[in-house]
Amino acid sequence: MKKRILIAEDDPLNMQLSREVLRVGGYEVLEAVDGVAAVEMALSEQPDLILMDMMMPKMNGFMATRKIRANEQTANIPIISLTASAMKGDLDEILAAGCNAYMSKPFKIPELLQLLAKYLIETEEKPK
Repeated sequence: MKKRILIAEDDPLNMQLSREVLRVGGYEVLEAVDGVAAVEMALSEQPDLILMDMMMPKMNGFMATRKIRANEQTANIPIISLTASAMKGDLDEILAAGCNAYMSKPFKIPELLQLLAKYLIETEEKPK
């Protein structure tokens, strides 16, 4: 069964790139164009992992991550931040919001796929 990954990304080009990389990697892709939709889809779809852009309209990735973490049904879904903000303070804030890991944009495809595999394997090993 294919692992399902939710991409929360407001930039159409970044969404397209992420979608294609994940599909080629064998993943099923769900898409949210803002933080509000990401929170709603995390709850309704229960993806195996979330790729979260931190700067989105309506609700940013920081708030969306906090809301996902606050809900018992979605609290344990791994969240990886994909962000153009890679300053030391930004990275600390990303982790403090509840992201498991982060990757800077533009990302390197092999590194992203390796990070996804790491968190998806860890999720399989933990009881739900």
